[in-house]
Amino acid sequence: MKYKNAAYIDTAALAENYRVITERASGAQVIAVVKADAYGHGMACAASVLGEAGCGFFAVSSEEEAAELRRLEAENGRHPSIIILGHIMPENAWEMAENDIICTAVSYDNAVLLDRVMAGSPKKLTIHIKLDTGMNRVGFPADDANRAKTVEHIAAIAGFKNLTLGGIFTHFSCADTDLTGEDTGYTAMQLERYRKTIAALEEAGVDPGIRHAANSAALLGLPEAHFDAVRAGIILYGLSPSGDRTEALNAGLRPVMKFCAGVTHIHKVPAGDKVSYGGTYTAETERVIAVIAAGYADGYERSYIGCPVIIGGRKYRSVGRICMDQFMVDITGHEYEIGVGQEVTLFGGDDGELIETLASASHTINYEVLCKVSRRVRRITVK
Repeated sequence: MKYKNAAYIDTAALAENYRVITERASGAQVIAVVKADAYGHGMACAASVLGEAGCGFFAVSSEEEAAELRRLEAENGRHPSIIILGHIMPENAWEMAENDIICTAVSYDNAVLLDRVMAGSPKKLTIHIKLDTGMNRVGFPADDANRAKTVEHIAAIAGFKNLTLGGIFTHFSCADTDLTGEDTGYTAMQLERYRKTIAALEEAGVDPGIRHAANSAALLGLPEAHFDAVRAGIILYGLSPSGDRTEALNAGLRPVMKFCAGVTHIHKVPAGDKVSYGGTYTAETERVIAVIAAGYADGYERSYIGCPVIIGGRKYRSVGRICMDQFMVDITGHEYEIGVGQEVTLFGGDDGELIETLASASHTINYEVLCKVSRRVRRITVK
C-alpha cells in the first residue's frame, strides 16, 4: 500500500548516533531513553536497532512501556536492563519484579509502600532512588536543609526486606540552556547537591549502586556529571537538547526521522479568494496552490502555519490554516515542476533546520514536534 504520508526512520543514523554517544560517554554506560514510543520514532524499531548496536540498558516512563519493551527484547533474544524513570502504581510492583524491571522510588513514603506491597513476592523489586536536586518535580530532597534526613531515609530503605537498592539518580532541569551559555550556575548547583548526597550516603556506609545524572545536554557538555551511567534521550534521535542544531551537528549526530507527505491536488486560486478555514489568507494575485496530505491529526500542528516545506529541493510556505488532514502551500512560479503524488518533506532529511523552525513557530521544543507525529502516520525504516 502507498501511504499519503509517512515518517521515515533512518536506522543507520540511529545506530551511528548511539556509537557517537558511547564514545562521548567517557566509559559510562549509556542508558537509551525510549519512552513516548522512542520520542515518536517507534519503540520496537529503536530497541531493535539500539540492541543490535550493543545497548544493554533502556529507560521508559511507565509500566506499560516497560512490559512492552521487555516483550520486544525477549523476541529479539536479549534481556537488557530496563528502568521506569517515574512513579509506578504500587499495584504493578509484583509484575515489574517478575519482569525484572527497575522501578523508581520518588519519596520515602513511596519506598515504604513499595516494600509493603512486595511482601510475599518470590522476587525483590529493584529500585533506583530519585534525588530532587532542583527540578522540584519528584524525588528525595537533596538541598542542604533536607540532605541529612534524605540520607537517613535512604539508609533505611537499603535495609528493606523486599526491595533492592540498585542506583541513585537526578535530573538537570536547566542543562539544555545552562551548558550552551556562560552561566552554568543552576546545573552546577544541582550537580553539587547530587555529589554531596552521594558522599553522605557513602560515609553512612550505604552503597548507592549505579549513579546517573547526565541527560542529553549534560552528556554533551558536562563530562564531570557522567558518573557510572548517562541517559541519552533527544540526542539519540539526532537533535540538539538546546534547539541549536549546530550542537548536534558538531557532535557528529544525524536526525533520524524524516516526516513526508504527498501532493494530492494542485489548483489556481483567483486574486481575492481566500484559502482554508477562517479565510485568514487572501490571494493578492492569482496563485497556484498545492494540497499536502498531512494535518494536525497527523502531528502537523495548526501553529505551523507559514512554515516551509521542501518539494523537489525548493522551499515553499504553507498558506491558510492547517486542517485536520491536509494543508496548502503556495507553489506559484514552480507549478510546472511539481505534480500530484510528489513527495513533500515536512521536516527531517536536513541538519535539523525544518524541525527547529516548526518548534519555534509553535513556541515549543523539537522533542514535542517529534512526539506529536501521530500513530496514524506510518513509520517506515530506511538504512
